[in-house]
Order: sequence, then C-alpha cells, then structure tokens
Amino acid sequence: MTSYEGIAMTTQAGMPAPLRFHAAGQWASGTVDDAGDLILPADTRRALATIAKPLSLKAKMPVFRQGEPADPVYLIRSGAVRVSHQLENGRNQVIAFHWPGDLFGLAENDLYLNSADTLTECELVRFSRTEIQTLFQKYPQLQADLLVEAIARLRQSQRHLLLVTHQRVSTRVAGFFIECSGETECYDPETGVLSLLMDRADIAEYLNTTTETVSRAIGTLEDRKLIVRLDTRHVRLDLPGLKAVLES
Repeated sequence: MTSYEGIAMTTQAGMPAPLRFHAAGQWASGTVDDAGDLILPADTRRALATIAKPLSLKAKMPVFRQGEPADPVYLIRSGAVRVSHQLENGRNQVIAFHWPGDLFGLAENDLYLNSADTLTECELVRFSRTEIQTLFQKYPQLQADLLVEAIARLRQSQRHLLLVTHQRVSTRVAGFFIECSGETECYDPETGVLSLLMDRADIAEYLNTTTETVSRAIGTLEDRKLIVRLDTRHVRLDLPGLKAVLES
C-alpha cells in the first residue's frame, strides 16, 4: 500500500480528492506519516496529480483481464479489489486483495499477468504507464519508493504462499482474518469486528481450498471461541488467540 499525503486531483464532479499511497513493509523514519502513507515532496505530488485520472466502478465489476494489453496502473481511493490468476487447468486462484492506498496492475511484456475485479463500489485512479515512466526520469526517488513498495509486496506474496501450504485450514483462515484486521476498510479495532467484503468462494480460492472446507474451518474457530459470527458477513475476532493459532 502507499499514500502521498496532500496529493489532490479534481474528480468529474469538480471536487478535490486526496490520493493516498499506503506504505507496505518497513520504511525509514520520516518517509511515512502517522496513517502509514508515504510522504513525497510537494513537486512530486503535484506531478502525480496532473496524470491522475479518476474512475468509479460498481461492485463485482472487472477492472482488467488477464492477458489484456496493460496500459494503466491503478490506485485504490476507496473500496476493495480482488486480483486473481487463471491457471492452465482452468482453475481460478485469488492471489491478492487490495485496499485503499494500494497500487496494482502488474504486467509482463505489456500484458496484464492477472485479472482484477471490484469487491465493493470503488473509486480508483488510473495512471498511464508511459506517463509514470516519464515521471521516473524526472523524479528518480519516486521510482526508488515504488521499487521498495514492490519488494514489500513480494514479501507479502511469499508469506501468503507459506500460509496456503499450511496443513490445517483453520490455521489458514486464522491467518487470513489476521491479515484483514490490518485494513481499516473492513476492520474496526474498537469493536474487534471484521466485515468480510469477499464471499466464501473468494476466501477459498485465496487459501487454496474449497468453500465447504472454509466454512468448516470458520466453525472450528468459532467452537474454540476465537471468533464470534455476528452474521454471514461480520465476525468479532479474538486477535491474540488467532495469532497464537498461527504461531503454533
């Protein structure tokens, strides 16, 4: 994730809207604000604002498809996005959920490597790759910051790979709940309630298992008093208990 405090753009309605780039991983002191967003020089922020193009999408809408020509990269202003990859056997693998402040749109040979769909209503920002690359030449620190961010995302992908290979699915689900608890879009730390913006099928594809197995694992965590199901989309988490499961 990545956030540049103070960047503003004009939406189609003419209202200023700040751009946030949330910083994943560890960053040097003074480079990230209290909200966990990257701090960039004013001239870099202004330059980014000039190439930012707003995009509003409803829930369950495609952003781009695997194999399509990859021109824009996207930044989430609000909402959540699911990124998935279709394997050669036709099976769909969810590889990431993205949240406000996340930049996404990985490409190879000018084609999108994955597909992206909105989970909720989303406010996105599009950046042309050509224009971003031009900014890199003028603002080398921006390129360095985004490279650090990409490396942090790679580490997250490695942790995800370790999680989905765990033998106990209840441990995978516990890890997934912990991961989601770090996102203000879906978790309220005051009440401990997590809002599941994705359905059971999405969670199953993310954790490399079946929908039925995810449901059983959630039941197991509930029996152990580690979660309380409030309804089909809301659970109250015992985070210390879930972390103990993940570390066991």
